[in-house]
Parts: sequence; structure tokens; C-alpha cells
Amino acid sequence: MKINTTLDQLLNTYWLRPETALWRQIDMTAMQGFSFKSPSLDLGCGDGNFSFIRAGGCFSKEFDAFQSISNLGKFFKNADVFNSSGLKGKPVITRKPNYKIDWAFDQKKNLLARAASLGFYRNFELGDANKPLPFPNQTFRSLFSNIVYWLDNPAFVIKEIARVLKPRGQACLMLPNTTLAEFSFYNQLYLKTGKQEWAFLSKLDRGRFSENIKQVKTAKNWEALFSLAGLKVKTHKRHLSKTVVQMWDIGLRPLFPVLYKMVDSLKPNQLGVIKNEWVSILKNFLEPLARMDNRLGQGIDPAFHCYILEK
Repeated sequence: MKINTTLDQLLNTYWLRPETALWRQIDMTAMQGFSFKSPSLDLGCGDGNFSFIRAGGCFSKEFDAFQSISNLGKFFKNADVFNSSGLKGKPVITRKPNYKIDWAFDQKKNLLARAASLGFYRNFELGDANKPLPFPNQTFRSLFSNIVYWLDNPAFVIKEIARVLKPRGQACLMLPNTTLAEFSFYNQLYLKTGKQEWAFLSKLDRGRFSENIKQVKTAKNWEALFSLAGLKVKTHKRHLSKTVVQMWDIGLRPLFPVLYKMVDSLKPNQLGVIKNEWVSILKNFLEPLARMDNRLGQGIDPAFHCYILEK
């Protein structure tokens, strides 16, 4: 799908967190050249919205990713506000995706339930990717994952990915570069300096630094792990510039609890009008930024690698 279409859908879905929509659009651009071939696996599918939109699926304008929220009162205590068992109705799909994915895998039951509501995945597996994957050797022709760096032992996970791929099967992996740590305000201004004047940034970080930056590696180090697992690099793209990541690092995250409460108090007819205007304004800024990501690095390598690997 063209960037206009996917960005429209991403902004519609993540409108209260537009920095997430921008990040996801740039991810999609980096993934160009990767296609799902059956049997296929989405490893760490989450709610499935990203893969659904990338596959050409479209939601009604009334849908968004914030229809099942909890723990808002603990937002600044690092609670996961998306970890809610509630689901306010089935998403209204205005355009079906161009293909389906055979297996959805995630460790959170509530996220798998949301993914199931899309009618996009054929099978579901609840499990922990830190452990051996519950699939036989040489099961899949294609696999996508954006969670390897969240796990305890990436080398083990990459070997498991290689194990479940068929010969000549392909995997698309999103992996952080060492520069990601340099782009974190919390890391650079507080952790590295120890100055208490920057301690307030811990409320901005909300535990993200310790989680998604713990496995950053250079391209050389990631590629060494692929080689040990029997995977070869087909394509390697670097994406997510310093400008974009630092926009994401702040974004509307600190305002999310109050924004959500404001939105939740609106009548449906009011919400639709405001949301349409909000998305329209944001698109004027985020579309050119998504297109120019490779020109916004400020002289520093991007924060992420996108690898397409073949067994």
C-alpha cells in the first residue's frame, strides 16, 4: 500500500499517540521487499494492528487502539495501560487485507484476543518466546518479528527462528542499533550524568530504556548472531533517524492519561469531528517526516536495523 493509505490508517488507529504512527510507518517502509508466504508466523504479533494495516486492511474511522485501556492511575508508575482484558466491540473493517498470516504468537492473552478480532490470522499460540518455540523444525516459509530485542537472549531466539524456518525460508527482523541509546533523553541527561535536576525524565521514560535498549547491537554483532544460526542477510536497511526517535521519545506520551479522559468524555458525534480534524492536521506534519527519515539523521547512524534473512 502507498504511504498515504497506510499512514492514514496508522494515524486513525494511534491518533492519541501520533509518534507511534510515525514510527510504524517508517518501519513499514523499511520492510519493503518482504512478503509473507504461507505457512507464515507473526512472532510477537501484539494486537495485530500493525501487520493488518501493512497487509492492506482498513478500519472504520471510529476504531482506534485505545478502546481497551486500564491502569491510567498508575501510568507514571510504569503500568502497561494497554494490558487490559476488556474489548469494546469488534473492530469494523472497511477493507479486508490482501492476505492472511497463518500463525499469531504472543505472550499476552488479551493481545491475542484483539488480534483474533481482526479475522486476519488463521491460528493462535500463547507462549513465551524466551523459551523454545512450540513449532516443529522447518515449519514456516516466512516469519516477521519486532520483539527479539525485548527478550533475554537474542542469540537463542535467532537460533529458534532459524530452526522453525524451512530451507530458503525468510525472516524479517527489526533490531536496535547502538545509537538508539544515544537518542534517549533519559539516558543521556540523567543516567549518564547522575544529575538530579534531570530525574523528572524517569517519568517520561517509564522503564522503556531498561527494556528496549538492553539489547542494542552494531550491524556487525547482529550479523554474527545470524551467521551462527545459519541465516544469511538478503537485505539490510537502517531506519529511524535521530530526529524521529527523539520526537517519539517525548511525543504525546506524558499527556496520554488526560487526553484519554478528555476523549472518553466526548459524545460520539463530537468525537468523530474532533478526531478527523486532529488526524488531518497531524498528517500534514508526519507524512513529510516519514518520507524524509533517511535525511534527518543529524550526522548519526539511525536507531534501527531492518533485516531480511534467508535460511
